[in-house]
This record gives sequence, C-alpha cells and structure tokens, in this order.
Amino acid sequence: MSMLPRTRPKRPWLPWARAGITVVVIGLAGWGLMELGTRYLGLQKLVIEQVNVSGCRGERLAEVQKLAEQLVLGKPLFWVDAEELRSRIEAKRWVRGLQIRKDPPDRLSLAIEERRPVLWLVRPNGVFLVSDDGVLLDRVNQANLNPIPVVVDPSSQTDQGLARLVSAARTLREKQQGFYERITELRDSPKGPVAYVEGLLAPIYLSRKDVTKNVPNFQGLFVDRLSQRPDLARVRYIDLRWDDEVAVGEPEEEPTPAKPRR
Repeated sequence: MSMLPRTRPKRPWLPWARAGITVVVIGLAGWGLMELGTRYLGLQKLVIEQVNVSGCRGERLAEVQKLAEQLVLGKPLFWVDAEELRSRIEAKRWVRGLQIRKDPPDRLSLAIEERRPVLWLVRPNGVFLVSDDGVLLDRVNQANLNPIPVVVDPSSQTDQGLARLVSAARTLREKQQGFYERITELRDSPKGPVAYVEGLLAPIYLSRKDVTKNVPNFQGLFVDRLSQRPDLARVRYIDLRWDDEVAVGEPEEEPTPAKPRR
C-alpha cells in the first residue's frame, strides 16, 4: 500500500513576515548602538536642537524662527520633513525662496530670500508695498518706510497697468538707480509710463519699449540747465521717448493783460 506524499500548505505571507522581522531587528540594533554611544561614548544624537535663520530681520526673522522651532526642534536631523517646513515658510508673501541646510550634529540652517518692494500702492484701505515680481506685500509702516515710487492714480491700478509699472520700476532700479531713487510717483498712460521726480512738477514721459531711454540725457540736462531756470515750475512736460533727444514742453505764453479803458 503506497503512502501519499505529505505537502506543506503554502504560506505567501512568510517572506514578508521575515523581512519585517529583519527590519525591526536592524532598527532595534541601530537604536541600541546609538543609545550606547550617546550614553557611554559621548556621541551626540542627530536631533535638531538649534535653528539658525538668515536673510531677514526684525519681525520677519522672529516669525520664521518661531515657526521653524515649532516644526523641527527635537526631530531627527536627517528625517525631518523639510518639504512641510519649506511650504509653510514660502507660503508667506514676503518670502521669494528658501534654502535648507542640515548641519550635523544638531543644527538646521535656513537662508531666506525676501521679495524686494519697488512701489507703494495707495488704496482706500491703506498703503501697501508691491514687490518686484508684482506680489502685494505688507502695509507700509515705520519698519519698512523706505522712499520708493508711489502709485496713487486709480486708473494706473488695474492689473495690466500695475504690471507695467512694476516692470518699469524694476528695470529703472536695476539700470538707472539714481533716477529711480528720485521718482516720487509713477503713472500708467497710453503713451507709456509717466514719472514725477522731486524738484520738478512736470510729468516725464518714458518709453514703453525701453523705459531707460534718454534717462542719462535727462539727468545731465536737469543738472546743467533745467534746474537753473526761473520758470522751471511752468515747464509743461519732459518727453524722453525720442531718439537721443529730450523734448521739453516750454511754458505757454501768458496772455498780455488788457489795457484799462479810459
């Protein structure tokens, strides 16, 4: 009488169980070695105990410092959720970018890149800073009270008009900083950007294609001639849109007073 062969039932979960047990054992061994090293050999745990923030100051520095410490202090340095920290910080309007560096054994360094304001935007509900990439930032206060061009004209505060003025202000700051720093107000018009500078009541028409066109010529003309004119307050406009030429709108002649009748 032949015996039937015995077959063991298949256990598909067995390899996964073995792998899980192996991972747990390795983890416990690593944790144990770390505990022994830190307790008896003077090794430091790779846990975040300090957060260094650079690139900003004042209230902004304190704000980022507090947020980062709440999220990462006491967390493992190399297992910390850096993406959550990045998204929470970059969600702030004034933050353009963030670099995160892990400095063993216990330090996390954050380098903030701030958005730079180029305009003041005057609205009925307050005065706001506008960044060089068109983002509406904080309200103007004593901490950020820097003299930059103002946009007051309501017709210049449309999305397209304000975008054109932000682009013009950014270009002037980068290429003609001396002129940019003298501008008190910017307006948008069908002719192109219009600037008003300190010491001159007349509007200055700038080129829409090249906002820096003839700006150096105007600077020299103003210093050498315009500022010396006794009728400077009556000059009607300055037009910088012409090729290598600054057009000056001369004052209109005052009407001759009528002679009294006898």
